Amino acid sequence: MSYRCPVCRASIANWLINKEPFECPDCKTILISNSKKALRQSLIVALVVWIMVLIGVQHYSGSWVYAVVVSIEAGGILAAILAVFYYRLAVQLKKQIN
Repeated sequence: MSYRCPVCRASIANWLINKEPFECPDCKTILISNSKKALRQSLIVALVVWIMVLIGVQHYSGSWVYAVVVSIEAGGILAAILAVFYYRLAVQLKKQIN
């Protein structure tokens, strides 16, 4: 997974955006990202999705035990996938203003 520099549109690796601040490998512009905030928000999205699956399955089946088992399996996978998509869409790179 890579991101683009807002100045020169060069590819920036995912591991690099977690450093604050960091430098674009091509144009040497100092950049910042909102990766920590996006990570927290994606974890909240995952938790909300998992709880919604748990409540939905319990409402449909009437059994809390069955709902917990299904939500751990299907709800966990769905929550993880949606959290990754949310994180990918939410991370933004900006030029640092001195």
